[in-house]
Amino acid sequence: MRLSVSQPPFDITAALAADAPEVFTPLEGHQAPAALPFAATGDNAQASARAIDRLGSAMESMKSVVLRDKLGRAIAALRADRIDEAAQLAVEFLQEEPENAMGLRVLANARERIGDFANAFLAYQFAYELDPEADGIVGDLGRTAFFMNLLTEAEGLFRAQLDREPDDVETLNNLACVLRDQMRLEEAVETLRVGANAHPQSELLWNNLGTVMSTLGDPDRALVFFDEAVRLCPTYAKAIYNRANLKLLINDLDGAVRDAEEALSLTRLPTDAAMMRLSLSLILLAAGRIEEGWEAYEARRSPQFADYTHYPIPRPLWTPEDPLEGKTLLLIGEQGLGDEVMFSSVIPDVLKALGKNGRLILALEPRLHTLYQRSFPGVEIGAYATGRLGISVLRVAPFLEERMDEVDYWAPIGAPLRKFRSSVDQFPKAGRFLTPDPERVAHWRAELAKLGPKAKIGVLWKSLLTDAVRSKHFAAFSTWAPVLTLTSVILVNLQYGDCEAELAAARAAGIDMWTPPGIDLKNDLDDLAALTVALDLVVGPSNATTNIAAACGGAVTLVSMPGAWPQLGTPGWPWYPQLTVHTAEKCGVWDSAIAALAADIHQRFGGR
Repeated sequence: MRLSVSQPPFDITAALAADAPEVFTPLEGHQAPAALPFAATGDNAQASARAIDRLGSAMESMKSVVLRDKLGRAIAALRADRIDEAAQLAVEFLQEEPENAMGLRVLANARERIGDFANAFLAYQFAYELDPEADGIVGDLGRTAFFMNLLTEAEGLFRAQLDREPDDVETLNNLACVLRDQMRLEEAVETLRVGANAHPQSELLWNNLGTVMSTLGDPDRALVFFDEAVRLCPTYAKAIYNRANLKLLINDLDGAVRDAEEALSLTRLPTDAAMMRLSLSLILLAAGRIEEGWEAYEARRSPQFADYTHYPIPRPLWTPEDPLEGKTLLLIGEQGLGDEVMFSSVIPDVLKALGKNGRLILALEPRLHTLYQRSFPGVEIGAYATGRLGISVLRVAPFLEERMDEVDYWAPIGAPLRKFRSSVDQFPKAGRFLTPDPERVAHWRAELAKLGPKAKIGVLWKSLLTDAVRSKHFAAFSTWAPVLTLTSVILVNLQYGDCEAELAAARAAGIDMWTPPGIDLKNDLDDLAALTVALDLVVGPSNATTNIAAACGGAVTLVSMPGAWPQLGTPGWPWYPQLTVHTAEKCGVWDSAIAALAADIHQRFGGR
């Protein structure tokens, strides 16, 4: 196998530079961590530990005692998780030996462990050019490609590493992770099955089998596999973390809290700690321990996340201890569009706290501006911009660039929840906080009336962002048959994005869904808000559309996974008092929830 270096020789200084290149590349659809993945890869801690062991063994063959000592100190710093020290020692070594493959791999390992995967990959690539037969180097390249979501390239590299070392457990595991993330789940299971049969004492493989089974919607076997991983290695923090996430999905909240706290106490790397602390926060919120949950939820802003969003706002960050009366506060949208809307339920409380002499500025997703301007006429609203600067993701408020000094404090839009939503009793009692266009509501009611006297039920079933992590939160289209085959109501398609395949399958089965003409269901959110209010009911999973409908006071029923944290330990969805929920009996088992939804619709509207 031969890799070609498509970039100039590796620049050690640039890899460690504090200042990123001055090129801001816009990003679409980026969201900070909200739904956390299972930890299955031979990732930063595990893969780096194996890579360090390889380097330590290779170092012993170095002839120069002086160089061996310098590199040995860098490797020792890596083992002790002193990442900055390891990187600096590697740079000092490479200044004397700029074309030493082992030195480059030590530096690459350090960059990998802080999430600088692009520079890590480049260093590994240059090391490969210098020593293509080095032990494990192809796997190093595959691992960093995987972390950069270059799944096709990662698969090829892992398979090449297995050609060199067919019995390498770590590479088998990593290949299964790539297959899982490509939703080639049966191939992932077979890869792990073969590996586990050959290496039954490998906790890594049992852990990953658990993650794949969870993605397949088989929580019972997933739990068995996580338990086996923990039995083999009682201090295996990631398997305990995964078991906590699974227990949340099967509604064992006490067990989930215990496992999440134990995993957090066992982990050493800051990147893992941030992931586990955020997971603990969602479990606490799901269990109704709201005040504790919000405190832990601050972990979502940890720079240790590889996809952490930086907010370079040159003003003080607001905390719940800071006074608001008479101040100017900037709130910036965060996470996905549905969360941005849901968190906005706190805006009336913020406005009240600011008082008549205070001022609120909102930096939001541009598609929301018309709806929010009507809803909050005294609030200044502008667009945030999200992009990549070097290796960092930034979110800025360019409309305030020349007058940022007007702002007293800034915060992500979810931050005020810590102050104003510390218990369920503090959530809104009113049915809406957003105001749809009354003329468009009247328009859609007239259009819907033309369809006949039956109740009009808006239906959607998925999110555009669906991967191995999020797929288990959405029932397959075929599972919706009890609702789609109702003849006592008229079904209205509200699904945004490409859904023609599903609609064609429905038509072939004799199911007719009316698609509203002249509206872009993804981008025209103001008109969508009016349409959802004109309907008798909107049903679907929690996503942007159902959140907008509920925020505007529309009748909404969600189909939800167990352990959905926005339920906050209640049977409903406290953000929207009129919203009702049908919860799946366990992870991936949707039949009873959707059958109950169909029966509910028929009972409420079947006689019209």
